[in-house]
Order: sequence, then structure tokens, then C-alpha cells
Amino acid sequence: MINNVPESQTESEKSVIKKAILDFYHEGHVKSDPELYKKILHDDWKFFLLDEKEQLRIVNKDEYLSWYNPENMNENLNWNTEFYYIDITGKNSAVKLKIECEEVCYIDYFNLMKINGKWWIVHKLSQRVR
Repeated sequence: MINNVPESQTESEKSVIKKAILDFYHEGHVKSDPELYKKILHDDWKFFLLDEKEQLRIVNKDEYLSWYNPENMNENLNWNTEFYYIDITGKNSAVKLKIECEEVCYIDYFNLMKINGKWWIVHKLSQRVR
């Protein structure tokens, strides 16, 4: 047991989180589709990043979604997502993953919360490594 939760239940929740991230976040990148992101990014979601001057910038969901348009999708890119860890305590989860294609590679850190029975990404930190 971890945090008084049976290991089998934790593994089941990890599978649910992984599937949601692959189905909506990963596929949002692949298809450049904001509608997919809407299914996993909570309405109060925030993206924290350092700008080119290393100043903290906080991007809200609407601004982030404006960066994506299926009409601009590059079908020649092969996106891959690799999970480093998924850690769960109650209704909170932390996820570290790598998402990459031929042009870029990012390490993303997500905080998720299970709200009304569904896992939502509420915060994102990201570092471009290539």
C-alpha cells in the first residue's frame, strides 16, 4: 500500500492517467488540435515557462490553445511520448514525460488532479532540450 491505497488501485489510476495523456495531450500535438487538449487541460490550467530572457512567463489555456490549428499540422512529423514517472497521492498526481519529434524534444512536468472522477492537467512546466 502507498498512502493507504492498494498498489493495484494506484497502478490502475496510473494507466488511466497515461491513457488520457496519450489520447488527448500527445494526440493534440500530433494533430495540432486544440479540441483534443480541451479534454485534458482543466479550464484553470496554467503553463509555466522561462522566456528567452529567462523570465517566468505564465500562459493560460486560451492562449496555449491559440497556438494550435489542425490546418497547420505537419503530417511528416513522428511524435513520440515516453513516460518517466507517474506519481499519485490521493487525487493528486505528478507526471514527467518526454514528447518529441524530428524537430523538437521537450521534457514536460504535469500536475494533475482528479476532479469529479476525471484526471485533469492543472499545471505544466516544460523544458525544450532539442
